[in-house]
Amino acid sequence: MATRGERARVALIEAAEQLFAERGIESVSLRDIAAAAGQRNNSAAQYHFGDREGLVAAVFAHRMAIVNQRRHARLDELEAVGSAGDLHAVLDATVGPLVEVVDETGGWYARFLVRTRWDAFAQRVLSDSPVVSSFRRALEMIDRILDGPASLRAERLDQMNTLLIGTVAGWEWRGHNRQPRPAAAALRTDLVATCRGVLTAGVPADTTTGSTP
Repeated sequence: MATRGERARVALIEAAEQLFAERGIESVSLRDIAAAAGQRNNSAAQYHFGDREGLVAAVFAHRMAIVNQRRHARLDELEAVGSAGDLHAVLDATVGPLVEVVDETGGWYARFLVRTRWDAFAQRVLSDSPVVSSFRRALEMIDRILDGPASLRAERLDQMNTLLIGTVAGWEWRGHNRQPRPAAAALRTDLVATCRGVLTAGVPADTTTGSTP
């Protein structure tokens, strides 16, 4: 059974996830989060996480740790059966765990991820987070499969990341607002297909100029 302190910590994380998703990382104070979590002590977030940086890292890791674990397990399976060079299989192992966790939790996590995507503070905090190790691993596996110059491969992988986060966030938002949306399994299948399309689309003739092979 979780202790009172553990319950308070999770309540703060989940309140922060929602407020960051709704308002943005920089627009929410630790005091706002403590109040939203029902904490009488306005310094509760500081007590548990130290500062805003620690809280952002904790919100990110709260669900991404599960995604990371599942993704590593699936990538391990692909390598074990000799399928690490199968783009469709690697993409499914990359996309699936995020869709699953967002579906299972029914919170605000994907929309929080969107907020962190282009936030300089959040990117600095999360750049070395251990819970993104499986995503880095997946990107390296995908990069080895793709053709084309290194600069183009990097750009396509970045586009894929934007597509993945944005699409899952939109799907989460529609569920929150009780709007029609595909089942999680259908979303996963479609995202794998569209990510593959982004990565393997024809290369314009001028994209290779000045690039490093």
